[in-house]
Amino acid sequence: MTKPAKRTQRDKIAIYLRRQTWILLILIIVAWILDTSWLQSQLIVAKSTAIGALLSFATQAVFAFFIFWHTGYRARRNIVSQLYRGQAAKWLLTVFGFALIFITVQPLSAPALFIGFMVMQISHSWMLWHIR
Repeated sequence: MTKPAKRTQRDKIAIYLRRQTWILLILIIVAWILDTSWLQSQLIVAKSTAIGALLSFATQAVFAFFIFWHTGYRARRNIVSQLYRGQAAKWLLTVFGFALIFITVQPLSAPALFIGFMVMQISHSWMLWHIR
């Protein structure tokens, strides 16, 4: 006998997105404390880390919005197409976001920018692992 499909986990995803905001806030505070107490670099590292983390959070939120646009069994084809659209939008926003950041934000610490981005990506993957 087969098991029925699980219901959508839209509520869990919303909870984890809220938790991501806490991780974002903690990351910004840690970078600020590190920058003011140890590096004393006029908040360049803290600003760069925060911008990278915000870019990652924004692209993940857009992806989640696309994924949960349609729900239910009857909308299965729409769900799959929204999955592809969401992934494409996420990648485009990431590429254009990095380009815009590197063009407009001066001074900028590129390693801190990428570290902030990667920490948020890792935390997102870790939270998705806990949903299953």
